[in-house]
Amino acid sequence: MRRRSFLGATTALVAGGALASGAAAASATAAPAARGVRAGTWGAGAYGLAGVTFGGRTGRFIVRTSVGGTNPRVRLSNVAGAEPITVGPVHLGLHAGGGAVSPGTNRAVTFGGAATITIAAGAVVLGDAVDLTLPEQADLAISVHLGTPVANVTGHSIAAQRSYLSTDGDHGADESAAAFVTPISQWYLIDEVTVETGAAGGTVVCLGDSITDGVGSTSGTNRRWPDFLARRLLAAGGTFGPVGVVNAGISGNRVLWDGASPNSQARLDRDVLSHPGVYAVVLVEGINDIASGKAASADDLLAAYRQIGERLSLHGIRFSCGTITPWLGSASYTDEKEAIREAVNTAVRAAGGVDFDLAVRDPANPKQLRAEFDSGGGVHLTGAGYQAMADAVDLALLDPALTSTSSMIGVAP
Repeated sequence: MRRRSFLGATTALVAGGALASGAAAASATAAPAARGVRAGTWGAGAYGLAGVTFGGRTGRFIVRTSVGGTNPRVRLSNVAGAEPITVGPVHLGLHAGGGAVSPGTNRAVTFGGAATITIAAGAVVLGDAVDLTLPEQADLAISVHLGTPVANVTGHSIAAQRSYLSTDGDHGADESAAAFVTPISQWYLIDEVTVETGAAGGTVVCLGDSITDGVGSTSGTNRRWPDFLARRLLAAGGTFGPVGVVNAGISGNRVLWDGASPNSQARLDRDVLSHPGVYAVVLVEGINDIASGKAASADDLLAAYRQIGERLSLHGIRFSCGTITPWLGSASYTDEKEAIREAVNTAVRAAGGVDFDLAVRDPANPKQLRAEFDSGGGVHLTGAGYQAMADAVDLALLDPALTSTSSMIGVAP
């Protein structure tokens, strides 16, 4: 079995942790409660949403878990904010369809016991653990009230999922959908849900651009390639333990240059290393650098891949780099830019990387996607195409128990 796929030099699991709250540490003599392994069950890259103002009402944001578990915690983000914002109340429950919450499951999320929290500019905050069990592959409704409107709010623009905004006021405790009258396709302020899994496992992060974000898949169906990967890992069951998958894809994202969001190297700390239990990262990104002309050569991207891998290895996190999928049909396509993509892919293949390109390209014309995988425009895939990408990942490389001392990159500079 080939295990040179941009692997880190060690596989030590990075354990998530937090400072104890005053309430949790109130008794110096009390025996600590048994805790399970905490893993990310959902996540999204957060950045400033230009032109989007949110506040004076409640957002009910619908997300899908990957792994199941207990004691969920919600993270809120103000990473793009220029000033502090006060958020709350916040609620978490199981989604009942539309803007409704399943009766009896809606729980208040507190922050050190308080119903509201002020998030500093550029910061994130963690909610207290909620007494609720989340099933695997379950839809959640996270209701966030923001009293004062905030312009260019931190969030995630292309969710491939319908969420809802309420009429004026705080409606987070409502189980009914009556107040949630405005459908949206974005997430505001939320960027992570974690759970205790009760057994060894951890978190896999999928880092990338619109291909990872799931553009082209049908909204509300959870058919992004990380969704399919999560289901494969769950099906592997006892072989891997409970493994959560966090989708850190951002549409338009680049490896080398900022766009609407910071480049993937700049956001590595907040979108990968900040999640608990991360032991492996799978990257497929670079077409936006090539298409925009920001990557003048294959070496530009390969050097950046090496840096990402080096940084992850310092945290004991394995790195699997993927080949870049075809893009013939894009308005930005040129033969000169295509040559860069092909050179990058040659180097990644030589290092044993995940061959997403081979999995989805047209055998008759490898520069383009297979017709049934092209959602239109030559770049973004259909749900079937994203499933083919997930199927291309060798699950042995994502085994939490895997050990390797092989080269992290294996690509000549």
